[in-house]
Amino acid sequence: MKKWLHVAVLVLLFAGCSLKTEINSSQPYLISLKNRHMAFSDAGFLNLADGYTNMQIFSTGALLLNLEVTHNVCLDGKCYDKLAFNRLFFDVEHYEELINDLLHMKPIFGGKNRVDIDGGFEQVLTLGDTHIVYRIQKGTLYFKDSKHGILMKLKPLEKDKIQ
Repeated sequence: MKKWLHVAVLVLLFAGCSLKTEINSSQPYLISLKNRHMAFSDAGFLNLADGYTNMQIFSTGALLLNLEVTHNVCLDGKCYDKLAFNRLFFDVEHYEELINDLLHMKPIFGGKNRVDIDGGFEQVLTLGDTHIVYRIQKGTLYFKDSKHGILMKLKPLEKDKIQ
């Protein structure tokens, strides 16, 4: 019996190590985030996988912010359901997949008020007490809610300039 217990523990240990998320895309960005809880502007990475999104911000090699999105949202190891994260980050619940739509650079709010522009699209939305300008253009993300002081910008870094 003790032998089987040891085997089971070893199998679980090795199986746990093999359940890593396979990243499909990892892109370097200059990431700027600002809300009433935080303000960052530094280099980072946006890592995308099936059912998994991860944004990390670094300064002088130290991890400043780690945001992971799966069925919930984890910010620096503390996890929230998606609507609770929205209340924390955006000050408004909005809808569950907002952060995922933003990080995947998809239209938000079902594409409401979407206007195609050179190299992307723009949405200007007034929803209740929010006024949002959201733009995706040539790989750059710009999201601003001027009424709540929320700013999110992701600008691709040129790979030949990364050292």
